[in-house]
Amino acid sequence: MFSENNRISGRQMYRLMTYDLLGIGTLLVPQMLAKTAGRDGILSIGIGMAAALAYLWILRRLAPPAQESYPEYMERQLGRIGGGIVQTGYLIYLVLLAGYVAYLFADIILRDLLRGESFYLVLSVIMLLVLYGLAGGIEGRARVYEMLFWFLLIPLFLMLFAAADEVCTDYWAPLGMSSLKGVAGGAYGVFLNLSFAFLLLFSGTYVERQETLFAAGKRAILFVGCLHAVLYLVLEGIFGVPALAGMDYPAVTLMSTVKISGGFLKRTDAFMFGVWFFTLYALLNSCVFYGSSIAEKLWKPIRKMPKGKNYMWIFYGSVAVAASVAAICFYRSRAVFDWYERFLWYVGTPFLVLAPVFAAQKKWGRRLLALAVICAVVLLVMTGCAPAELEDRDFPIEIAVRDTKDAGLAWYEAEQAGNRMVDYSHLKVLILEQEFVEDEATVQEWLAFLKEKSEVPRNAYVVVAEDAEALLAQSETLGEAVGDYLEEQFENVSQIKKQAYPTIGSLYQEMDNRQETLFLPYVTVKDEKPEVEQYYVWKRGMPAGMVDAEAARLAFFTQNRMREYGLPLEEGMLLLSDATNEIAFTEKDGVREVLVTIHCSGSVQGTGGKENKKELALLAEDYMNRMAANVQRKRQVDLTGSYRKLGGAARGWYEEYQKRGENYEEDVAIVYQVKINWIHLS
Repeated sequence: MFSENNRISGRQMYRLMTYDLLGIGTLLVPQMLAKTAGRDGILSIGIGMAAALAYLWILRRLAPPAQESYPEYMERQLGRIGGGIVQTGYLIYLVLLAGYVAYLFADIILRDLLRGESFYLVLSVIMLLVLYGLAGGIEGRARVYEMLFWFLLIPLFLMLFAAADEVCTDYWAPLGMSSLKGVAGGAYGVFLNLSFAFLLLFSGTYVERQETLFAAGKRAILFVGCLHAVLYLVLEGIFGVPALAGMDYPAVTLMSTVKISGGFLKRTDAFMFGVWFFTLYALLNSCVFYGSSIAEKLWKPIRKMPKGKNYMWIFYGSVAVAASVAAICFYRSRAVFDWYERFLWYVGTPFLVLAPVFAAQKKWGRRLLALAVICAVVLLVMTGCAPAELEDRDFPIEIAVRDTKDAGLAWYEAEQAGNRMVDYSHLKVLILEQEFVEDEATVQEWLAFLKEKSEVPRNAYVVVAEDAEALLAQSETLGEAVGDYLEEQFENVSQIKKQAYPTIGSLYQEMDNRQETLFLPYVTVKDEKPEVEQYYVWKRGMPAGMVDAEAARLAFFTQNRMREYGLPLEEGMLLLSDATNEIAFTEKDGVREVLVTIHCSGSVQGTGGKENKKELALLAEDYMNRMAANVQRKRQVDLTGSYRKLGGAARGWYEEYQKRGENYEEDVAIVYQVKINWIHLS
């Protein structure tokens, strides 16, 4: 049986505050860090957390006595006029923040769940849900959030764990390349998100003791800050900093790229949307709730309100409408949206820091307040001022891109011209014709268009074919869609790990990162079935020609993306598995060498045990060195993927080849060493 005493526990307050900090932070902080601090964003997170904890300590020292509301405390310290001015500042901040959150909430829904729906309809539903949530009071919301807490966070942790398998730690280096201004800017952005802890000041009357209140705030800041760090490392390791900086909601994008083994959950982004639904909803609810409380306090001296709590609905509705107007302004005008973000950085957050100081200093508070109002005015001047049901949708499984004219978008325009809505959420494979892929400028334009439209799922595989239409025609022979067949081969049949097969998201990333060598499967038809016997190389965002399947498999094995690798012997096969590699960069007498040491398990089949261990290891080394040298000479392609490791292992080389990366493969020699742990030799 729940008590109805307008009180919540410390644990409930911790979870409420975690919701308030988590949602908008996980959506916006990673991109902001990539833009400002780059690879040093992890340092910015640490500094931002420390600043937020210091801010919380200041709030604790300046908080009103137990059971006195913060608005009453401000009036007692600053007088009715001074207190009213500060409360008005908080009200404006909360209304604009509520509008900002509502806009982000609706924008994500329209981008990823309900494409083509009306923004105004989605916004109206969100605001009605907010008003419905306010009906239960803070106790009711606290109980619901408490029960849902781990139901939301455990799936988030599982998704991050699943994504960890695709993290490339080479993307984390080199550190120390960002300017002090960039790191400080990133730290301020993290602090801006965590400064929403100011809401604790308005929550003092809902807990028994102030110590409980601020202990909950401290735990929430530490938890959310650590989650920011983990999320940023995962995003940075998968997408790379340049690509991450160009994404609007990278955490949502991450969820759309993660593939769950077994294929029982195809749209992980839709499944994980529940995390942002409830966290954004919680922050929006808090903004409207506390904003309404402030509005009610400001209105009381003007007009006496009737007894009872029903009149609060007047303020709930008014604040919700004001927030909706702000959200519509953000939606209709990018200039207004940009103005608000500048306001948040240069006016709103400093106000949150200084307002409690004004209220605590009774003697000097009024003078400081007058000065602050003048400064705020100056700063404000400087900152500028169709639904479709399932039966009406088409769900393509694979798409062929063959025309170089119109940037390869003839397929898109043709499908959009029909009467039925095209839903690409089930798309498995994009088939690019070789002639199209070799036109670099057209491919870049095509990728930029798809990235902007964001309709094609990032985890759709990309393959190359001589005749894309002929490959699509094999669906009748196979008895299933070519996209389904290729996806099954890539994920469940091939010895090559699925992470080795490029996706459209991989191509997006290389548009910005320019660090990876991708091997796009070149699909032909053999015995009436699609087969991969060659790979088309996409080197640091540019086409580099064809290599045979054996060279690509060596690249996959070297980079831990293939389970087992076989080398032919005179009377059998040398099987290598469980590979890990070490790459060292050396320079002697002007010759630059990349030494790749492969540690793996080995077994021999079919030789009768005639070869000895040393000879077999030398045979493997010779085979790999000849293969790597041949591909490097003909295609200027490095099978080891060593270029992306320069930042962490050879900083001097990294800085040099940032300016002339096209010469890297010409300047270095690749040398393989193989260390085999023998499992079976017979």
